[in-house]
Amino acid sequence: MTASRISLGEAAYRRLRTDIVSCRLAPGRRFTEKELAKETGFGTSPLREALTRLDQEGMIRTLPRKGYEVTRLTPKSVGDLLELWELIAPELLRRGVARGTLEQKQRVAAGFEELDRVGRGPPGYATAVRLVEVLDEMFAVLAQAGGNDYLIGWVQRLSGDLARNWVIILSVEPSAAIGDPIDFWSRNLVIDQDADAVAESARRYIAQFRERVLQIVARWPSVERTEIVPLHPHS
Repeated sequence: MTASRISLGEAAYRRLRTDIVSCRLAPGRRFTEKELAKETGFGTSPLREALTRLDQEGMIRTLPRKGYEVTRLTPKSVGDLLELWELIAPELLRRGVARGTLEQKQRVAAGFEELDRVGRGPPGYATAVRLVEVLDEMFAVLAQAGGNDYLIGWVQRLSGDLARNWVIILSVEPSAAIGDPIDFWSRNLVIDQDADAVAESARRYIAQFRERVLQIVARWPSVERTEIVPLHPHS
């Protein structure tokens, strides 16, 4: 059985999105298609297709006649993003748990178990990246389970920027994760379809997380320049 093939444009998109989320392409980094082609080995056409999608998702911005720039992060942008996620995520969880198939809910429950396992590892960049990967996968499943195409689109639109913020914050300040998400979003609630309890637990957790993150961001020296500069991923 042969593995499914993806287009070069899709492959380029996945590569660049991963590089941005992991901050290998850091906030504020400027580049041209020619520079990216040299770094990644992709041709101009697939890169242009990928960059168009990333621009639409807000992860980069096009600089006319100059190239592209990875979207910068500021305390306001972080706060605004988490405020929006605080509104969307509980309803996403409620719908996903209430409407999802048993297989989808089992995948979400398995995600909680993986979060628990990874969260017990040493704090730092690698742990933060894996935690964010698991969260990204879980919310994609929940969005599909909810069955609302507009909500699915919103989750896809927000997921990259959310992941990038979480990687930066959790790799620098592991204490941003208050407690253990499993305490709030019990795997048993997911399987038992207690959708309202899951949504309420998520709302409380995200509100606490947002407050903690804003306290952390306000202390970072780069805030004086109204721009958040992450540590090098390998530092």
